[in-house]
Amino acid sequence: MSGISSSTIDELIDTFKVRVDLTEVVEVAGLSGEAHVFRVKGFPPDCEVYIVDTPAGRSIACHPHIVGEELSRLCLEAAREAAKAIMELTDLREYSSEAIVFEHVLRAAPGYRLHEALRELGLGFREVWIRPRYVVPSYRDHDELEERSIRIVYEDFSNLPRRECLAVLKPDTEASGRTGEVSLKRLAEVAEEKNSAPEKLIVYGFISEPGLRRIYEAARSLGFERTFFFAIGNLTALCHNQYDMPLYGPDESRYSELGELKLLGGIADYETFKRYAPEYIPGSDQPGDWSARQLTVFTGYDYEPGGIEKHLENSIKLIERLWNISRKQDWFKDFHEQAIRRELNLLREKLGSYRE
Repeated sequence: MSGISSSTIDELIDTFKVRVDLTEVVEVAGLSGEAHVFRVKGFPPDCEVYIVDTPAGRSIACHPHIVGEELSRLCLEAAREAAKAIMELTDLREYSSEAIVFEHVLRAAPGYRLHEALRELGLGFREVWIRPRYVVPSYRDHDELEERSIRIVYEDFSNLPRRECLAVLKPDTEASGRTGEVSLKRLAEVAEEKNSAPEKLIVYGFISEPGLRRIYEAARSLGFERTFFFAIGNLTALCHNQYDMPLYGPDESRYSELGELKLLGGIADYETFKRYAPEYIPGSDQPGDWSARQLTVFTGYDYEPGGIEKHLENSIKLIERLWNISRKQDWFKDFHEQAIRRELNLLREKLGSYRE
């Protein structure tokens, strides 16, 4: 399929310690022929972890030049497959629409379009809104920030029901898990004020393993009885800056800051890794700056531009740095070189179109 030999795939998996032995296929009714769902083993019984591998999710993860309307279209395609898995593998249908709460984390999370995909399947729910924000610029720079550096600049929990056991849906990019933790704590506080109690949590999006574990521990402490995670493509590694989320590759942030070359690997199914290999640039951040990739984002008060030009510029710089770090390494292959050159050309072409 990829034209890359099994021995090369095995070499990369071994070099970067990608864990491909933790997944098992899960059958989900109605999935398209190219979509796959895997259960990830090794987590506590009250923490069910799944990976949803789709062509749309793979394109988003491997190609930072995908922005704006194209990104939005692919997000809905990926969300439609994830929604089928969520409806089958969780017990959402046991809840009334009054007891299902969809927490939108602003600005970026609505861009995953999971709420739209679930509505298409007939699921009803209440919507609440929150915007946690780092008090200093946060692009690729979460490493020294503590929880006190995050403040909530907007919230609307008026639709949170009274006297219900809640099933909470929360799509978002979970890198360090810090904003997710803040969002869930605030929801739990308001729920307590309304004599409601969190019971089930469902998280969807690009998710790192450290971020997952942080969210799971937070959910347990807040009284959630079960937590479900549905990760796009893989459970990512997490770089030194607590921001970049690679499938595998060198930690560029650690190299730039400390001069140390550290190789990272996430969790993926073996067949998924093979599908990613021809397209993925080792070390690249799969979600990128998620809000900046979108045409417009909702702040709670208004809509504003996401920041596409800046995302494209930053992506070019990151890939060029990764190229310089990687090109002389023994593991670096011709198909890596081709993927880098191809993506840089596409990024520059897309950036030019936004500057015209």
